[in-house]
Formats: sequence, C-alpha cells, structure tokens
Amino acid sequence: MAQLEIKNEKINLAILFLLSVTLSLYLFFRTYVISLDGAFQYIPIAKDFASGLFGKALTHTQQPLYSFLIAMISPWVSDYELAGKWVSTFLGIFMIFPVYFLGKRIFDERIAFLSTLLLVIHPFIRRVSAEVLKESTYLFFLAIALWFTWRTIERGKKFSFLFIPLFSTLAYLVRPDGIEVLFITFFYVLFIKKFNGFGNKWRIVLLMILSSLLLFLPYLIHIRGSTGMWTLSKVKTVGGFLGLQGIDLNVPFIDKILFSLKRLNLEILFNYHPLYLFLFAIGFIKGASSHFKQGEKYLLSFLIVHYIVLFFLVFNITDWSDKGEIQFIGFSGRHVLPLLLFSIYWVGEGVLVVYQWIFKQLESHHKLFGLEATKRSQLLWVILFIIILGTILPKTLKSHRYERLPEKWAGVWIKDQSGGGATLLTTLPRVAFYAGVKYELIDFKNDSLDQIKISILKGKAFYLVIRGKDLFIYPELSESINKSFIEAVRYEEKGMDKVIVYKRVR
Repeated sequence: MAQLEIKNEKINLAILFLLSVTLSLYLFFRTYVISLDGAFQYIPIAKDFASGLFGKALTHTQQPLYSFLIAMISPWVSDYELAGKWVSTFLGIFMIFPVYFLGKRIFDERIAFLSTLLLVIHPFIRRVSAEVLKESTYLFFLAIALWFTWRTIERGKKFSFLFIPLFSTLAYLVRPDGIEVLFITFFYVLFIKKFNGFGNKWRIVLLMILSSLLLFLPYLIHIRGSTGMWTLSKVKTVGGFLGLQGIDLNVPFIDKILFSLKRLNLEILFNYHPLYLFLFAIGFIKGASSHFKQGEKYLLSFLIVHYIVLFFLVFNITDWSDKGEIQFIGFSGRHVLPLLLFSIYWVGEGVLVVYQWIFKQLESHHKLFGLEATKRSQLLWVILFIIILGTILPKTLKSHRYERLPEKWAGVWIKDQSGGGATLLTTLPRVAFYAGVKYELIDFKNDSLDQIKISILKGKAFYLVIRGKDLFIYPELSESINKSFIEAVRYEEKGMDKVIVYKRVR
C-alpha cells in the first residue's frame, strides 16, 4: 500500500518551520490588544526584573520565567507588550522541533510530520503564540522536557538522567504543573525501566534526586518564605489544590465531583476542535488495538496525570454558594493545552488510518480513476490536506480582539494628554495599561448603581472611560457623569466597541 513518503526529513522540517513562522507572524500582527493577564500579571513582573528589582519580581504570585524572558529582550524592542509577544512567537515557532523528534522516536517520521503539522495549525496553539501569555513558553519547555526525557529513558545513559530535572525545572518555572515531568520520570525509573545491575538504578535515582534538589529547592524555599508553607505555587497550597480546604459540607460531595468532570470535559471538547477529537479517537483505538508501544504508554501516563491534575484544579476553584448554586471561575482553555500536546500523536495517527482506509477502498476501483497507485496516493494526500486545512485554518486565522482597539486608542490618547500622570476611573482596565496610569475599576455587574455614582461624583480620578453601551444599559448614570465630567473624545469604528473618554470638570 502506498504511504506518505518522508524522502527528505530536512525538507519536511523546513515546511513545518515555514508554516509555523507564517501563521505565527500573521497572528502576531492580527492580535490587536493585549490580554488582561499579560497587562496586569506578566508585564509588571517583567518591569521589576528589567529594573533589577529581583526580590520584588519574585513577590508576585505568577511563576517567574516567562516574565524574566520578556525582561531579557525588552531593551531590544519598543515596549513590553511587543517583548512579550516576541517571546511567545519565537518559542511557539521553535516548539515544532521537540514535538517532531519526540513523535519520530515513539512512532515514525510520517506520524511525526502529520502530528506536528496538526499542532502547528491548531487555532488555540497559534493564538497563544501571538499573545502576551505564558502558554506558548510553557509548551515549548514541556515539549523539550518530554523529548529529552524519553530519549534518556530509551538510551539509559546515566549521565543524561542528571539533566532531566533541568528541563522539568524550566517548565515548572513557567507553570507549576511542569513538575509532572519529574514525577513521571521517577515512576518510570523506579518501576518500569530496566537497568544492567541493581545498583545502576539507585545511582540514577540518587543523581536525579540531587539534581532536583539543587534546581527546585531554591525557588521552593523562596515560596516557603513568602507563604509560610511548603507548596509548589504561591497561588495554591497543596491542600487547597486537592480541594481539602474550605469544603462546604452542605454541598453533596458527589455533586462537586460530577460538576468538575462535566466542566473539565466541556472545556476539552470546546478547545480541541471536533476534527481533532474525531481523529484522536481513531488513532487512540488503533494504538490500543496494538497494545500501545512503550513510548505511547509514556505519553498516556502524562495524559492521565494531567487530566487528574486539571480535575482537582476545577474541583478546587468551583465556588458553591450557601444556596447550593454553582459559580465557576478561574479556569480556561489554556489549562487544557498540555493535553493536546500529549495526545497530538494519536491525532496524527488518526489521519494515517483514515488515509489507509480510503486508499484501500479506492484500490478496488483503480480502473475507474485511471491512475497508478503512486499518483492515486499523492492525489488522496492532497485532498486530505485540503480538507484538513480548509476545516481548521479559518478559525486559526481569525483576528483577535479587533473589536477592543478603541480601548487601546483611548489609553494612548490619555497618555499623550497627561504624560502618564493622571488617575483613571474605568470599566476597561486595558485603557489604564495603555495610558500608563493608576486606575480605579468600576464593575457594573457586581457594584450597585449607588456605589458607582458615588465613585463618579466623589472620586479623585481625572478621567472616566466607559463603553458606549454602558450608558444605554444604565441611562441613569448620565446625570452623575455630566455633573463631574465632560466628554473629551470617543472612539467607534465598524465592528468595534464604542469607548467614551470623559475629562473631569475643573
């Protein structure tokens, strides 16, 4: 049977690289406004690092490595937003190499190529590679850690095991779940990997323990000094992560479990893309029917462990009111992206299985098509690639936050007018970021109208910035605004939100 031929690996890697560069740069310039996390979490830490305030930078709750990389390149670009986007873009592009070589080592060149291609064009993967967000950086270091760890486990060279904690640490310093690499590696070394001589195994374990302590312990001690407890992150304690703190005994435990499973699975379904799920199911069944190779079991262990981690995360951040109503906060599709990385090779195998099935059906009708086997194979691959790209790319190429451009324009206008020395009252935090000013947030959803009116009338803010639709929804605010402010400028374009900037009456 004709197959997808990998005649020149360098050419195929070049195709993947050029496609990754093209999509990343396209979305780099089509992501118009910074994310809130980027503006108010990662960039403030980067500014502290760039100013030499390392102690202050490490007091923030976020893991530091992504912000540190932003600080490193910030002197070479015009602003921190651009620096954050370049870090994400660069590492998002080069992520293809560890992904490809891991797939080649566990499966073969065909599945490695198909899987990497599918990862390159995935809408969510490409989106985070153009954002001031840490996910692209995390996936890059995670992919390197996965590839290097499996390569080391296969070869069994003692010296290489010394460096596994290094790559796990790099991933961990971007996101706490990067430590999963280390835990799973210890499991493989202790219970699965066979070594020549009983003593070799324990020498390797000792090497990894010493290397892990050397690399992880300084930051863990820092967290211990900041929080007063041993934990992996400043955001969550171990007990809080496992959902063991603040348990509401009035809420049935089974309800919390079922809701957490439902919410997690819905997030996975929403972010994977239906075509990927379909192909994953086919490829996974194919692997299971062949009893999974050792490398597949290695990937499967990460898939299972991270799913359990995500379950506990959802379980812990679900807020249950006294009335038993569920409020779900703080979890997004970015949390499930590692699952895509672990499972993408079965998606690639699913493409190969579909191709083989269709080609087999065409073999019995080869006279009808009048083509020899090689040309039929090539034509079928062209058709499959067209279908896949035509299905995925429209969502991948969608511009991001175009409708929020007026927030950026309003912030830049205020900065030009005030030089960054004014104060701001707003419903739109991004305006304050682009203005470079201190701000007080108005929350129409949670604050009462009386509270908002008091903030408008008696607040010390020099500027007020709101959406135009806020006045339509809450017309009674107009009187309070007009008593203290006059309209300075408004921004509205087709397909964008209307943003109004008011200036306080002297």
